[in-house]
Amino acid sequence: MAHSFIIPWNPAAVQKHDRGFMLPFVNEACGARNLRMHVSVIDPGKAPHPPHQHAGEEIIFLLEGTAEVLIGTETQVARAMTALFFPENVLHGMRNIGEVPMKYAVIRQA
Repeated sequence: MAHSFIIPWNPAAVQKHDRGFMLPFVNEACGARNLRMHVSVIDPGKAPHPPHQHAGEEIIFLLEGTAEVLIGTETQVARAMTALFFPENVLHGMRNIGEVPMKYAVIRQA
């Protein structure tokens, strides 16, 4: 049985890549069976990955920065303190179009 607990920001768990970094918070390692949550920070002008689609819904909460967001065939601009919802199997992606790092939290079904 999974237990409730607090998961603090842990710099030692940061996973760096050439676009910024990702910090996992909730996954199977902490006992989560149905949800995953991480925070990503993406450098200006970069995208975390190419547009994609997948099973399971996804929510992204843009904490800092400005993103160009693709949902299906439409592109829109999202700013800090905005939630983005991506339905199951809908093409989606985002790119940092600002001049500062873009920070966002991702919550998705496992």
